[in-house]
Amino acid sequence: ADARAGRIVFVGDAAMRVREDYLRILRFFRFFAWYGEGAPDAAALAACAALKDGLAGLAAERVTKELLKLLAAPDPRAALRLMAQTGVLAAILPKADDLSVFEAMVALSPDPLLRLAALAPRDAAATATALRLSNAQRDRLIAATAADIAPMDSRAARAALYADGAQTFADRARLAWAAGRGGEDDWAPLLALAEHWSQPVLPVNGADAVAAGIAPGPAMGAALRAVEAWWVDEDFAPDRAAVLERLAAIARAAT
Repeated sequence: ADARAGRIVFVGDAAMRVREDYLRILRFFRFFAWYGEGAPDAAALAACAALKDGLAGLAAERVTKELLKLLAAPDPRAALRLMAQTGVLAAILPKADDLSVFEAMVALSPDPLLRLAALAPRDAAATATALRLSNAQRDRLIAATAADIAPMDSRAARAALYADGAQTFADRARLAWAAGRGGEDDWAPLLALAEHWSQPVLPVNGADAVAAGIAPGPAMGAALRAVEAWWVDEDFAPDRAAVLERLAAIARAAT
């Protein structure tokens, strides 16, 4: 009957159930996020609030698995508000003291890792370490929050996509949108650009630099970086012949 009515409750005494496994605190909120209807069970909330310190003794991997499942719910905002009110959220994410960006992110992306980034955008490295995220999850979380971006034109967006990659650019764009730095008209076209982005390849390489008279070593690296910066600034338009000509000019200037 409880399940059919969307009532998320502990079986029997709530505090006893939690003491048997403190992970049940997070499971309560996860189940509420996915299946809960109406007001949360008062006894369950009281037990979670009173026993939240027990979460510190759990393996980080168990906490992370539950948290990401919770954040993947279609709309976990009510559950996160309850976690904040009971002190449970602070017990696992001490820096998640402002839910405003997270609440906006829920409407923008179903991705649980991006929603996690929105919970503590200034604490990504510490969050990744505390939750023992995988290397790929850690790197994505840190990259997404490493820089704040503002609305830009498509040319600047292409340069950013080339420098950072489509995933990082899209993550930063959604975080900026959720934080109120621009709206749908600013970000939706750029996210569409990122979705269909095909990374261009610089049409010259080290062999071309040698042919232009640049010896292998630091000078070659500097020359290739310079020609690449020019090519990016030209919005990737110059073809191989034009880039070779630019490389030759750089070589002449260095002699």
